[in-house]
Amino acid sequence: MCADPTVLLLDGDYPTALTVARELSEDLGATIVGVGTTRYSRLLRSRYCDEKILAPPPESEGYADALESAVRTHRPDFVLPVGYQSTVAVDRLRSILPSSVSTSLPSSESLRTGADKSAVLDRAARLGIDVPTEYSSVVERIDANGRPRSAFDQLNFPVFLKARHESGGGETTARVDDPARFWRTYDRIVAVAPDGDVLVQELIEGTGSTYGVGVLCSDNDVVLRFSHEELQSVPRWGGSGTHLRTYRNPSLEAQATDLLQDLGWHGIALVEFKRRPNGSFVLMEVNPKFWASYALASERGYRFASTMIAAALDLDVDLPVRSIGTVDEMVFPLRELQYCVRQPTRNEISTALRTVLTPGAKWSLDWTDPVAWLMPPVAAMERVPDVESRVEAAVGAVTGRQSQNVGEDRR
Repeated sequence: MCADPTVLLLDGDYPTALTVARELSEDLGATIVGVGTTRYSRLLRSRYCDEKILAPPPESEGYADALESAVRTHRPDFVLPVGYQSTVAVDRLRSILPSSVSTSLPSSESLRTGADKSAVLDRAARLGIDVPTEYSSVVERIDANGRPRSAFDQLNFPVFLKARHESGGGETTARVDDPARFWRTYDRIVAVAPDGDVLVQELIEGTGSTYGVGVLCSDNDVVLRFSHEELQSVPRWGGSGTHLRTYRNPSLEAQATDLLQDLGWHGIALVEFKRRPNGSFVLMEVNPKFWASYALASERGYRFASTMIAAALDLDVDLPVRSIGTVDEMVFPLRELQYCVRQPTRNEISTALRTVLTPGAKWSLDWTDPVAWLMPPVAAMERVPDVESRVEAAVGAVTGRQSQNVGEDRR
């Protein structure tokens, strides 16, 4: 098949969708049918989006009907979800998709297992991959006894809390240093965690970095791998990367491969590790989707989206040459800005400035597509309660004085 496929690209609200749209347009000459939830959706404002569709959020009841309608109307060659919730939605629909429409998703069973962090850790332990110490059973016993504070001597603080199942949104992780704050934090994670299941784990401090191995599999065979070190994220523990650099570690790549092949994987995933103070690596989780910091991989020629679609549709194309000749770094300034609007403290603003101004690091922004990259954050900030006073407080925390013109500057 020749190039120029039509791709129904989902999750147009995410910055990653912009990276994927540009990649597919440049590499495959693809016609991009973008799906977003509002007219402010990034992808719908992009120069790389050829057709625009408004749909409810992926977790809503009407999303499946919207996708079915989009497939009937635009007859895409490929349906590509970016986030987790849309991946689950396509998984539920694929049995009724026309035979002419391709996807690259793992089996439903593999997807469910990959999204279950407890099940993934169990699989990894059986493969001899190091995993964090698990305290969830201890916490269950404490809770059953009426949450006696004295029982916390069974936990080794600090600990790390995370939702057991992938959710695709919200702050579902937290570090807890003080036993007095445990239950308040635990209940907050329970409130947003799917099914209310929360894991309580050993906190792996080490270097503070997260190490990710992005993998593309085709029927359980590895097609492409790319590794990075995440130096900073928002939220600061277990969030989306805002400062990354390329990183190679054959042992980690082999462990990620072994784990995904044990799951019977097909499609894309990111396998994440932390590093102990002694230098050993510990598995954190599998993210069964495109990762938020995918722009670095795409920039270096590791075009997972183009490779996936070219293989699925048997396209005769020449993809960019992959290279990591030097250690490359990338920062995500808009992600830091949006986080600081919501957390306008002196410490957070200082951290954001240091991150964004990292010497030699490339910004993730695509200056050839400014309306898509710069306009949506303004609309997003307008939905934050009392945004102007929050920004004033953030600026004042750094400069020691209040800005009188924040509202005008923002507009």
